[in-house]
Amino acid sequence: MKDEFQIKLDVAGRLYPVTIKRGDEQDEFLFRKASKRVQQYVLEYRQYFAKSIEDRDILALIAIQLAREVVLLEGKNNTEPFTQKIRQLTKQMEDYLQYK
Repeated sequence: MKDEFQIKLDVAGRLYPVTIKRGDEQDEFLFRKASKRVQQYVLEYRQYFAKSIEDRDILALIAIQLAREVVLLEGKNNTEPFTQKIRQLTKQMEDYLQYK
């Protein structure tokens, strides 16, 4: 039995094979969900532009939109300011306890 298997994802009317490790059902689920999300965007853009642009241009716009969302999420997941504040407060508490 192979350690990997392929699924085919439909994006803008074309099938793309994706290799997944056996037993990684979550990865398969995420790929399928992502493919459906892209397909929804394709339909929305086709409706918006009334098919006046090519699929490759639609896919480029979708890539930009998804990359923007990733960048936005990266900014929200930045815990560095909180980590610095915790370090500062910890130092203040240590200093206070040291002199007490």
